[in-house]
Amino acid sequence: MSALVLGATGLCGSFLLKNAVSSNKFSEVFTIARRELPANADNVKQIIETDNKKWGKLFPEYGIKVYFSSLGTTRAAAGSMDNFYKIDHDLNIEMAKAAKEKGCTTMVLVSSIGANENSMFPYLKVKGDIEKDILALNFDHTIILRPGVLLGRQEKRRFTESIVSKLGSAIYGTPLQSLMGHPVYGEDVGKVGVDLALQSVAPGAKFDKVKIVSSAEIINLASKI
Repeated sequence: MSALVLGATGLCGSFLLKNAVSSNKFSEVFTIARRELPANADNVKQIIETDNKKWGKLFPEYGIKVYFSSLGTTRAAAGSMDNFYKIDHDLNIEMAKAAKEKGCTTMVLVSSIGANENSMFPYLKVKGDIEKDILALNFDHTIILRPGVLLGRQEKRRFTESIVSKLGSAIYGTPLQSLMGHPVYGEDVGKVGVDLALQSVAPGAKFDKVKIVSSAEIINLASKI
């Protein structure tokens, strides 16, 4: 059984990759990225392509049972709302379609707290659109993780994101964390995403077709793994 992680250069994606490898349940774990990752496990197969428009054609032809996506960017990094939508939504859906066509049965999507296709906030609307279109692909199992403020070291943070993250870290584990939508460590997102994916493909398992996991639930589940 193999898996593929998209977005492995990011915070959550790096931990999805780490936990997929350490689980010892996947014979191969593929990644598709624009640059090489510091992955040193023998079963990690890296596909490097700087042009993300070609990624869909690079999806392995067979054997991928679980597809993880934490692919995402920011409007600032994308340069415009149109480019943001093309990366966050269009590329995500293109890759999910490729996964489904190649026989993948479980899709794990890292979305966001507040994702809603009808939201007045562009970021949350895009996340809601992604969720809606992923669900329309009708995987055997779709797991959607909706983390709140992400905690943990990231390569790039805008100033406001850095401040919010520091505040989230300060109240993590206190009664005040609910006021910020339960900030969560990227490590826990990766841990829970892989654990739920493995539950979904376990022989004879009775697992929900669609499972949406809130930030509070991610924290709770991670504490039990």
